[in-house]
Amino acid sequence: MAMNGEGDRRQLARAVSFALLAAGLALPLIGWAVDPPAAVQQDLYENGGVEHWLPKAEKGEIFAQYVVGHMYCAGKRVEQDYAQGMRWYRAAAEAGFAPSQLAVGTMYFEGEGTERDVAEAARWFKRAAEKGYARAQSNLAALYLGGDGVEPDYEKALHWYSEAAAQGHLVARYNLAMMYAHGLGMDKPDYVAAYGLLSPMVENGHRAADELMQSFLGEMSEEDLAAARALSKELGKQGQMKVALAQRAARH
Repeated sequence: MAMNGEGDRRQLARAVSFALLAAGLALPLIGWAVDPPAAVQQDLYENGGVEHWLPKAEKGEIFAQYVVGHMYCAGKRVEQDYAQGMRWYRAAAEAGFAPSQLAVGTMYFEGEGTERDVAEAARWFKRAAEKGYARAQSNLAALYLGGDGVEPDYEKALHWYSEAAAQGHLVARYNLAMMYAHGLGMDKPDYVAAYGLLSPMVENGHRAADELMQSFLGEMSEEDLAAARALSKELGKQGQMKVALAQRAARH
């Protein structure tokens, strides 16, 4: 659902402003191009850093290309060079490696090693998102929610946040709950769904989730709260989040 008119724009502005105030969680797109590859965090530099990985990258080893891209972007054991980082990230991304596709998209979003191009960032995020990469799914959803460089589309934002949240991505889960709480992409707010999504985060001490829940808790009846607690249990079952949300949407 694309935005329609000034009322929708004001609604989006209020929702995103709230989320930004709640610990800056609404559009988390910064810094991911230089995150260390998780699989090699402990031994990334044990063999001399870029001198070890570069020959492998030059031979076409995709993971090595990804690591070299990270090293150049982060300036680890080599002079920081975003253009070189982009070169190697892109080599692995073109070969279909989702973490590199996320990194390339992030660099386009930030304008690092290239001119800033949010539409191009969205294309790379989508390639990784379609492979099931949760961080790319969350980033893509954020672009559709905020309309930065792409046409705002709440339905697509809901879809990609749901995909990422179902994999345990907490930022996506929070932002999905925020969309339900503000009724973005739906006829009206669904506090039951928002509560169900936020409840385990609140129980784990997530401040922003607690603040968001408190913003609508007074609007819920006892019947709503009972339904929300039951939904929270369903959402917590392995592999059931998307199913439970889809079933609720079909009933309402």
